[in-house]
Amino acid sequence: MGNESFYNLKSIIFIFLFLNSIVLSSSKHHIKGKVIKIKRKFKILRGEYPPELIILPPSSISRKNLNYCSYYTPKDKEFSQMPIKYKNGISIIITAYKMEKYIKDTLDSISAQTWFKNHTNWEILIGVDACNNTLKYLQRIMKNYKNLRVFMMEENKGTYVTTNTIMPLAKYNYLLRFDADDVMYPYLIETLMKESKSKDLDLIIFKSKNFGKKTKSKSIFWAEGQIFIKHCVFDYFGGFLPWKIAADTELIFRIGKFVKFMKMNKILFKRRIHDNNLTIQKKSKMKSVFRKWHIKYINKVSKKIKNINDAVIIKITNNYNEIFLKT
Repeated sequence: MGNESFYNLKSIIFIFLFLNSIVLSSSKHHIKGKVIKIKRKFKILRGEYPPELIILPPSSISRKNLNYCSYYTPKDKEFSQMPIKYKNGISIIITAYKMEKYIKDTLDSISAQTWFKNHTNWEILIGVDACNNTLKYLQRIMKNYKNLRVFMMEENKGTYVTTNTIMPLAKYNYLLRFDADDVMYPYLIETLMKESKSKDLDLIIFKSKNFGKKTKSKSIFWAEGQIFIKHCVFDYFGGFLPWKIAADTELIFRIGKFVKFMKMNKILFKRRIHDNNLTIQKKSKMKSVFRKWHIKYINKVSKKIKNINDAVIIKITNNYNEIFLKT
């Protein structure tokens, strides 16, 4: 074999090996892609990702062809035209799960509100999210608080479903949703009531300051979970989606442009940081994939909401039993 033939054979072998390496490399990437998809499916099954909800506004053509989309539903009139059926005052809505260490501080801060000095038209409704320890603790201390009602959920379905469940039981025309581990400043309710009445506001969010042993910084931020809202507005729009996290953000995105909405630049309460906070747990913390998925979804769906009827959902609720003091 001549030198020329030898070099040609060598070139062919080199090219063959080079092309083969490319094929193997692409196969590895393809296999890796499949592995990632399989892992994601297992994560969905374990609840690390939320189920992919297909939510479209009822006014869209695509929505008319969907009979399995249970959330959005049209209304026949605006909430501003709904008859007033609530008494003038404020109902404070609290949901509690594993909160026996903190809820007394919360209730004490509510009792100390300055607005209560001259008003009796208020109540506290606590929805216990199927947690026996929290319920037992509340049964021991509830005699110490005025205008307090306690409800035990039959199943643990999360704070948003619990809120949806007890909101209709509130008798006053203003609602304040508040967390069971946070502490109000004494002027919180007075500030919100005065502001809402002077400007006829439907929805207010405000600021808080972190505190607690797990606090890394005294950061101040908008607290979307603590909302002040008219009862008729909550009723009209159907409340919260049945998510584990971020349903408060979704509510504000969904209804904010259709109501008189204010972001009040005032610090009205202290937010307690501890191990059970969803915003610091690995799975659901602020920069987690789980939370980013929700925010991405909220941004995507909110763009499709063009009119007030598109922002209405069917309220998802739980079964409950009211807890009374033993006489």
